[in-house]
Amino acid sequence: MIRFKCIYCGHRILACDGGHGKKGKCPNCQHMLVVPYATKGRPAVSSDYEPIPDRPRSRISAGDKDLRFGSISGFGGQEDAAELYREKAGWLIPSYDELSLFLMAVTLVLLYVVNVPTREDIYKLITKSHDVRVYMMAVIFLGGMCLSIYHVFTAREKTSFEKMLMLFFAVVANAITGIIAGVFVIKQASTHDWLLVFPVWNIINGVLLLLMLRFKIIDEECISDRRATFIQVILGLLAVSVVLILCNYVFKLYWAITFSICIIYTTSFDRALQNVFPGLTDRGDE
Repeated sequence: MIRFKCIYCGHRILACDGGHGKKGKCPNCQHMLVVPYATKGRPAVSSDYEPIPDRPRSRISAGDKDLRFGSISGFGGQEDAAELYREKAGWLIPSYDELSLFLMAVTLVLLYVVNVPTREDIYKLITKSHDVRVYMMAVIFLGGMCLSIYHVFTAREKTSFEKMLMLFFAVVANAITGIIAGVFVIKQASTHDWLLVFPVWNIINGVLLLLMLRFKIIDEECISDRRATFIQVILGLLAVSVVLILCNYVFKLYWAITFSICIIYTTSFDRALQNVFPGLTDRGDE
């Protein structure tokens, strides 16, 4: 079977042997894809996995032949368990591209500059523990953040090591801010407020992200090779600036909540632009 991933939405796809080079639409986001001959870090064809027999499979048009997609069978060891989790609960696995990583890094930098509680909380988080591993993770985090800004300005292909650093930055930034925001809202809210379900979900989602990173359910394949265009970067920066100004200066929200809102709204804004103006998306990597 051929295993590959949609570069637009991160949907994991299984195609039948012989589909190399054929075109078809992703069953999830409907973008046109080309079935690769190989994927980075692993062969495109794996004889260790076979589709589950007698199970309905989705098809996408591929010229003179339909490409079949099915689930992955087998459960042996951490790698197989991670693969099975990806297939059964793939909707929980995030996917990041250059633009989302760039906006995430810029938002964090802006918050650090303009918001005093951000600097205080980050300082406490780092200095609270004297464990050298905390400082090592901080260095890795900063490295991933710098690469997330750097790669939006260069056409150089990302290495697997760089993708792992960027992935670490994205997951830790989203998970930690989600947990901090959730705890903050719970402390401020009434114990009988039904809206507490949202901060509780933020905390659960943050913990899940860290667990998926720890058990390698999230890997470098979650970093898409789709490049950001100049127009996308400019519009994304404008959207981040407007949302950040509103949250930080008008509504005076807690910094972790501001960060989460900025990422959610700017990501949704980018996807809406892609749907309305498909030409804004650089599809040179398709």
